[in-house]
Amino acid sequence: MKAFLRKLDLQAKISLVLVSVILPTFLIVTVAENKIALPILQEELRQLGINAAKTLAAEIDSSRLLTLARPTPVIENSLQDILSAQPDIVRIDVIARDPLTKAVKTIASNVEDDPTAPPPMLAEAVSSEFRDDGQGGGFWEVNVPIEHKSRDPRGPKRLLGSVHVSVSTQSIGRVAITFWKTTAAAAAFSVVSLILFLSYFLRKTIANDRLLRQATSHNLQLTERLQDAQRKLMNSEKLAVMGQLTASFAHEMGTPLNAIGGHLQLLRDDISPESGKKIDERLEIVSGQLGKIESIVKRFLQSTAKPTTQKQLVDINLLADKALELLTPRVDTLKIEIKRDFDRNIGPIRAVPLDIEQILLNFLNNSLDSIKAKQAHRTRLLSHLEIKTQIVHSGGKDWIGISVYDTGEGIRKMDLKNVLKPFFTTKPPGEGTGLGLAICKEIAHKYGGDVGVDSKEGVWTRMTLRLPYQVNI
Repeated sequence: MKAFLRKLDLQAKISLVLVSVILPTFLIVTVAENKIALPILQEELRQLGINAAKTLAAEIDSSRLLTLARPTPVIENSLQDILSAQPDIVRIDVIARDPLTKAVKTIASNVEDDPTAPPPMLAEAVSSEFRDDGQGGGFWEVNVPIEHKSRDPRGPKRLLGSVHVSVSTQSIGRVAITFWKTTAAAAAFSVVSLILFLSYFLRKTIANDRLLRQATSHNLQLTERLQDAQRKLMNSEKLAVMGQLTASFAHEMGTPLNAIGGHLQLLRDDISPESGKKIDERLEIVSGQLGKIESIVKRFLQSTAKPTTQKQLVDINLLADKALELLTPRVDTLKIEIKRDFDRNIGPIRAVPLDIEQILLNFLNNSLDSIKAKQAHRTRLLSHLEIKTQIVHSGGKDWIGISVYDTGEGIRKMDLKNVLKPFFTTKPPGEGTGLGLAICKEIAHKYGGDVGVDSKEGVWTRMTLRLPYQVNI
């Protein structure tokens, strides 16, 4: 109830202000416009009378109407034409001298002669005079001479008569009254419209204020719930992080275990008295992979402490050779042609060898999986895999580019933008976690580099690692 009363009081104040401001403003504007417009309209009527009289005088002189035996009917026809075209002209008289008596008389007029009126007089020059009719109006009395000009421009002019025109100004009064009525109506309409307009927005403001208070109260309740949810979420995040670390750990363990399994299978095939040297080589590879597993496990267990990364000078070409050597069993089984295109002028870079090796092994394993899947459909397919190292100049910097190209199944165009995202995989269920390339991307970003992928579905795929290159002495 109080809010409603405040609303009515505010509306009354607004209405009073509008009336006290808008109406005087309209009144001042109207008076000012009348003071300016009325004299202009009166001058227009005066010029209208002068122009009509001059036109008629020129017609009488050029057509020599006064020399006719009966000029009155012809001149009165012209008068009627002028009166029809200009309704503000109420009277026209044509005055001339009688050729016989030389007396001045009215030759033609649109009104009946008044016996009590003074005798007409010839006007020797253009003149105009405003006369008040005593009823709030008036009229202009205009006189224009009828002169005959000789053919010689310097010759004298002969006065033949004059034209008298009366122009009423009643139309100006009607215009002023109409203007006043229009202005008053516009002022009243403006005041009412503004009051309604402001009243509407006042109601909207009061309603919005009520909704705002309700929303504030609701937000306080939601804030309390949010804080409670955040406490629960923190516990859930701990479990989620552990699950993600476990998935990452299992993925990283899978690559060396696959290599160990392959070499153990070959070791079984190679066991004979004559194959001691080859067995030693296999066992050395198995030993190296077990050492790698040990390193991965230690890094996993120490990941929460975020130990300082130990970098050293590494040869990219040697790491690429080593990665290919680790995957020799799978390469031989799939009968893949390997091509090495190494830039031997690349100097060593400072990095953690295990990081670079992990990226290359992920690239190579994905390529071998893609080739294997393609060979399952095309048994006699000749497949090849290429690993390339080079110096790339881009953005005013030097980069080391390492690419792995394969002729496997390729990647669908719609999947290219997602393959580097965590937990996205194009492999069948149970054969991929979707973490390999995401981990590679994170490792590359750690060195200020990036990972790229390009592919044509069913034909080829190229994975690229780009790292900043600075010659380390």
